[in-house]
Amino acid sequence: MSLRKFVHLLDDVSEWVGKGFSWVIISLIALTCFEVFTRRLLGKPTIWTLELSMYLFCACCMLALGYTEFHKGHVNVDILFNYLPPKWQAICNVFSFFLFGGLFSLILTIYGSFLFYNSVTLWERSPSAFNAPVWPSKFSLAIGFLFLFLQMFSNVIKDIYFLAKGEKL
Repeated sequence: MSLRKFVHLLDDVSEWVGKGFSWVIISLIALTCFEVFTRRLLGKPTIWTLELSMYLFCACCMLALGYTEFHKGHVNVDILFNYLPPKWQAICNVFSFFLFGGLFSLILTIYGSFLFYNSVTLWERSPSAFNAPVWPSKFSLAIGFLFLFLQMFSNVIKDIYFLAKGEKL
């Protein structure tokens, strides 16, 4: 597999996952409307809708990390960055990946994997009356940061290629 195909594969995964999980927001809206209907109009609130909504919201936020990175939607401090020439921007991106972003997302992927593993092995459940399993939210934490790491890795490959060849990948 060529470097170009590998980078585009990582970009496509980020795009696909981001667009796929954006549809979860529809179910989140439906759950919220259902809860408002049962609570306000019928006077019979449900136990499970709030907790399920929180889990779905967690999944949406975490699994959209790579998608947001692909579309340059994360918060940046770019007071000087935008005024730098493209070569210096690429150098800053590579430097920040190895010192901050890549390391941060890799550590949180590993830590989230341990949290997920412990949650599954201990059969961890929420302390609410709904008593839902906790592992899905911990799984989305680990996978979300893995997707973020992969997208950042794709971006750093593009920047290194640009620095080496002088053209965009």
